Amino acid sequence: MRADSRLRVAIAVLALLLVGAACGDDGGVTGSTEAITFGEGTIPESVPDNFPIPAGSIVGTTLVDKINNRTEFRLTIRAETTATIRFFQVGLVNQGYVINSSEGNASEWTLIFSDGELRGTIFTTPQGQGLTGSVISLNRS
Repeated sequence: MRADSRLRVAIAVLALLLVGAACGDDGGVTGSTEAITFGEGTIPESVPDNFPIPAGSIVGTTLVDKINNRTEFRLTIRAETTATIRFFQVGLVNQGYVINSSEGNASEWTLIFSDGELRGTIFTTPQGQGLTGSVISLNRS
């Protein structure tokens, strides 16, 4: 067999192996009843009902890790960064959360809070044109 024919056969075999691996059941985690789920566009059900969400926020990517009791989601908010930070500070306190730390500068702000077993972090950055991005991470111990 010529070298270029062997190369074609090797590529074809590799492609079949990759397709088989992608189609096979490797025990990976998918779906909403599994240990780890990814989503986009809606607040995860694991977020407490009393958690303050700015009106008109756009929900980006989400992650729910049932193994480690962790939830993370991204919001895009139509407000300046200082107004967004103030919203979270006031909203959290009004809902009974304790703010453990709130510090940052014009380019990033980190708010750390708790409520009983729930620990959380809100990392906020300006996105330009009157938009702010916040990544909210919640963890139950």
